[in-house]
Amino acid sequence: MKETQHIEPMSRRHGPALTLAGATGLLILLPVLYWLGDRGQLVLVFLMLACLVTLVLGLLKLREPVYSFSLSENNLHFHHRIGGWSLHWSNIVRVDQPRVNSGLELVSLPYVGIKIRNYDEFLPLMTPRLIVHLLTEQRPLLAMGVRYGAIDRARLHDWLIEDSHYRSAAGQHYQGLAAMLGHRMSHLRELYGYDLLVHESNLDRDTADFIQLLRHYLAQGAPLS
Repeated sequence: MKETQHIEPMSRRHGPALTLAGATGLLILLPVLYWLGDRGQLVLVFLMLACLVTLVLGLLKLREPVYSFSLSENNLHFHHRIGGWSLHWSNIVRVDQPRVNSGLELVSLPYVGIKIRNYDEFLPLMTPRLIVHLLTEQRPLLAMGVRYGAIDRARLHDWLIEDSHYRSAAGQHYQGLAAMLGHRMSHLRELYGYDLLVHESNLDRDTADFIQLLRHYLAQGAPLS
């Protein structure tokens, strides 16, 4: 495992093709619309809107990073269009697919869960911009806790606006956005057993297969506990 393995996210797939198809369609339909005038105008406008949507969808896909994960001998890196985070394998307790109880069934969530050993090796490295994005992106995960009966609505309301003061298990004090992320990670651990949850759209394969890949690296890089 000396070479770094890069993961290309499914969310980026077909981005160039969609962008090219949408742009080409618009370039073809614009002169046709001018030439036909009022004849068939409604149909052409509908087709142009479809091409525009295709173009925008393709451009949004291209905004995503080329790689979502980089797996090296020592670290797990996650790449985002506004930043990223990194964890040493020794700072990861376990990885798995989070599950919740729904009646008598156990439902798997479309996420990869990562449980961290030491927040103090993670929080200081996070940029404010990325923290804001994570706090916003993870709100539906808190609401999901109400849906499955893990928390009540009153508690959810308190969690949606995280406290700006946080003290880690090792006694390190954090303020501002880093503190809010520390609280959010603690709440996610209470709900699902994991501090970080990454959606499966960032993967390049089935969630179970990706988790097995991470466990292979983790077994090589994490200390015995």
